[in-house]
Amino acid sequence: MAETQVMANYESYIANYRDELERDHMGKVVLLHDGEIVDVFDEYDDAYWRGVDDYGLGNFSIQKIGDQPAQLGVFAYALQHST
Repeated sequence: MAETQVMANYESYIANYRDELERDHMGKVVLLHDGEIVDVFDEYDDAYWRGVDDYGLGNFSIQKIGDQPAQLGVFAYALQHST
């Protein structure tokens, strides 16, 4: 569910919202849930805690406007390094 939420939100951001948000809100962050914009924030922390409070971990994503997707609130991935 969580990875699907992130991918669906990112695809929706690119297809539906990116151009307008980059024009009007460059450098801010947007909270997305179920492919829809919830709100635009100045700070990651504000978007993150709103997402946690409203949707729970794994049920939202945060995108910095003008950057690659941030998967806050979803999962922390750890890679095992072989030597």
